Order: sequence, then structure tokens, then C-alpha cells
Amino acid sequence: MFKNNLIKIVTANKRHINSSFFLFCINFINFVYPLLISPFIIKKCGLEGFGLVILFQSISIFIASITDYGFNINGTREITFNQDNNTFVNRHFFVVSYTKCILLIGAILLSLLIYIFFSKASEYSFLYFSSLLILIGRAFNPLWILRSLHKIKYFFYFFILFKVIAFVTIYIFLKDQSSLFLVNMTIGLSDFLTCLFSIIVLFFSLKWEFFRPDFVAVKNEILTGFSIFIQVVSINANAYLNPMILGFFVNEYSLGIYCVVEKIILMVKFCGSFIIQSIFPKACELAAKNLSSYKIFARNLFLFLVFSMLAAGFVLTGFSDLIVSFFLKNNRSACQELLIYSAWIPLVVGLNMVPYMTFMVFNKQNKTTSVLIISVLLNIIIAGILSKNFGIYGMTAGIYSIELFISISLWAILTVKFPFLNFINNDKKA
Repeated sequence: MFKNNLIKIVTANKRHINSSFFLFCINFINFVYPLLISPFIIKKCGLEGFGLVILFQSISIFIASITDYGFNINGTREITFNQDNNTFVNRHFFVVSYTKCILLIGAILLSLLIYIFFSKASEYSFLYFSSLLILIGRAFNPLWILRSLHKIKYFFYFFILFKVIAFVTIYIFLKDQSSLFLVNMTIGLSDFLTCLFSIIVLFFSLKWEFFRPDFVAVKNEILTGFSIFIQVVSINANAYLNPMILGFFVNEYSLGIYCVVEKIILMVKFCGSFIIQSIFPKACELAAKNLSSYKIFARNLFLFLVFSMLAAGFVLTGFSDLIVSFFLKNNRSACQELLIYSAWIPLVVGLNMVPYMTFMVFNKQNKTTSVLIISVLLNIIIAGILSKNFGIYGMTAGIYSIELFISISLWAILTVKFPFLNFINNDKKA
């Protein structure tokens, strides 16, 4: 009986399982890749060099959120609902691609402004501009549409190939701080080539035709996704701008200590984000069919994420020296102490992941825009003040306060304004 039910479940969800497997492999490699190259970078270039790499990498990823524009959410949802209409999929891909071209111009202008006003960018100009290849590499990432069409394998094989090439290149040619630019430049080129070849294969395999959208279509895409864009930029600002804020107040060595710990915390948070990304198309389908089924699904997901992040906090605290020793062989105490202090950040973040996903699934994300904008402003103010006075510990305290503010605010909106979407509530009348 159990076996037959299991076979039915697997058969009914074969495409989702297949896509989730490839997405898991991609995210697992993205998880492992920094673990492999970070100790090597620290060994060759010291904590100072590592801090600079992560600093400019974070800035590039933040700027790339302009070209993402929420397509990973909005675009995925649109394609999921129209995946059987090849003409719609074909045209929507080109509308999004043309929109990304326009947004890329804005992203490049922002990068130039940062170069002018951020002293470390001008001080290490070649490293900064070579890091912007990450922006170019991420600009046309097709995963938003591949996830919906369950064709992630088109991306996966090229992803593996170019990651290996990038990995080998860094290990062979990175000698000291003079060749530090190779790290982010190689990562950016790897992403760019992966996206380019994936799009070419997708284009020919689905027998698409070239489509040039008019200005109205691009304008509508920008207007439709604007609220999600504000939220994506806000989320990425909170996630990636902290090294830049810290860079105004601490030296390269302290920045390196912070970046080691931040990398560890981001990896834990990344696991939760991966789960959300993997099941988002499935969540959209469940919500379209039955609200009660979605609420059960979301409740179980929420409990799983909370207990997982709770367990992660204990692991980070109890094994802090062992974890840090992977990155540093000597003088680990500063990183270890900061890691223990930061260990519970993923738990606070885990509290708001499923509520935010729920707003995305039911297209209510505009109700959370003000919260995310306020969180960015608070983050800049609080992180700036605390970092100036307390250095890396002040920055970490600021992160706790901002993430807690976001979690409390999202739950308040879900409970008060959309009680029928509150997945903790067992009421099945909705």
C-alpha cells in the first residue's frame, strides 16, 4: 500500500523531482565552491585579500539585483501558469531579455557611481572593475524560465563545465594579491558562458523564433514587476551591502574576519533559500488548485526550516573552532568568537522565509514593499552607527535587529491583513 502510494506520488511529481534534483546539484555546487576556493584565497592573499574579494563580489551581486528585477519570482510564476503555450513562453522570454538589456545600462551606471564615491573601489580599481564581470555574468541568467519549464538540465551541464574551468584557473594562476583580480573575473566569465550556451540550446531545442518586443511590452514588464524589484533590491541590499558599509569604518584585516564569518552564515541561509527556490513552482501550482493544500504544505515547510536553522545554530556554536579551521589554520580566535556571536542569524531569517514566499505565490508582495524599504534605510543607519562605534560586532548586532524587524513585520501583515493566508491557522474554510 505504502509502496503504491509512493510510486503514485513520484510519478505525479516526476518533473518537479527531476528539476529539483538538477537545481539541488547546482545549488550544492554553489554551496561547495566557496568552501573550496576560500581557504586557498586566504592562504595565497591573506585575510586582507579575501576581504577585498568578498567586498567587491558582494557589491557586484547587489548591483546584479537590478537586472534580476524580480524575474526569478514574477517571470517564473508567469511561465509556470503558461508553460504549455510555447508561443507565449517564446515571446515572454524575449520581452524579459530586452527588459534586462535596459536594466543592465542602469546597473552599469550605478557601478560607476559606487566607484566614484566608495574609496576602496577607487583604491583597488582594477580589482573592482574585474569583479563587475559577475554583474555581466548574472544579467541574463535563464534559470527563471528553465525552472518553470523543467529544463534545468540545459543549464546544468554547462554550469559544471565552466565551474571546473574556473576552479582550475584560480588554483593554477592565483599567486598573491597582485593576481587577486582573477578570482571574481573568472567567476563572472564562468557565469556568462554558462548562461550564453544554455540560452542557445534552449532556443533551438524549443524551436523558438526571434521576437522583438515593442516599447509598450517592455514598459509594461517594468511597471508590472516594479514592486517585486523594490523588494528584491531591498533584500539584496540587506544581504550584500554590509561589507561595503563596514568597509568605510574598518581596515582590510577586520573586513576579512567579518567576510569569513559572513560567508559561513550565508551558506547556512543559502540552504533555506535553495529550498524556497526549488519548491516555488510547486507552491504556485498548489495555490492555484487548493488553498487548504497550500497552507498545509507551507506550514510543514515553515516548521522544517525553523527546526533546521535552530539545529544549524547549535552546530555553528558548538563546532565554531572546527568550522573556522577550514578557512584559517592559525589565529582563529577572532573569527571563532564572531561566528558564535552570529550563529543565530539564520534562525531569525528562517522565520520570515515562508511568509514572504506566501506573499509571492498569491501576488500580494506589494503589501510588503514598505517593510523592506524601511528595513534597508534602518540597516544603513543602524549598521553605519554600530559599525563606526563597535566594528564587526556592531555590524552583526545590526543584522540581528534588521532581520528581527523584517520577521515581525511580515508576520504582522500576514496575520492582520491576510488571515486567510496564514498557514499556521488550521481553518479550512478559506
